[in-house]
Amino acid sequence: MRRVTGKQVVEVGAAEFDAMVERHDGVVLDVGTGDGKHAFHLARERPGELVVALDAAKDNMRKVATKAAANPKKGGLPNLLCVWAAAERLPAELRGVTELHVLMPWGSLLRGVLGSDPAMLSGLAGVCVPGAKLLITLNLHAWRPPVPEVGEHPEPTPESALVDLAPRFAAAGWRLDDARYLDAEAVAALSTSWTRRLNSSRERFDVLELTGVIPS
Repeated sequence: MRRVTGKQVVEVGAAEFDAMVERHDGVVLDVGTGDGKHAFHLARERPGELVVALDAAKDNMRKVATKAAANPKKGGLPNLLCVWAAAERLPAELRGVTELHVLMPWGSLLRGVLGSDPAMLSGLAGVCVPGAKLLITLNLHAWRPPVPEVGEHPEPTPESALVDLAPRFAAAGWRLDDARYLDAEAVAALSTSWTRRLNSSRERFDVLELTGVIPS
């Protein structure tokens, strides 16, 4: 497992990661974390849990990784682990995830969440413990007009997500329980740079939230 600590990238072995898991009450995996601000917010709000911020672009995480590596008395967060990896090729050491977040996915991650990459969905389910919570948020403006990543998938609604996406999730070991539009306050609470940037540049910003569990 490749951990970004700021300017450095260090290897974290299975035994070391297992020890981190055992020291915490749960593991939150933020897939496609981008600059890691959502993960940083979670780690600060939940000091008893290990938060793993995972992204295929290591440079985006460097600033947050540097802040997390500081002395806790100066704002450091020893429970935040920034991992350089793609969702399609998860580190072999990763395990014990009790909560899975995929917020505002783009590119291959968005295609995968829409059901175009069942192997990716199955891989993410495989690092979770039974009953792990699932949170996905979709930027619906990706369909207005449609970007290439959405392919033939139509813009999801709360109703269509439960009809169309739920079976694709179930085939990969996920269970979709609920889908709803988020209001402005809920969008802001996600604490991501994407939501802040997009919300400030649009008169209206529509986000669909999907929640569920990894049943087994």
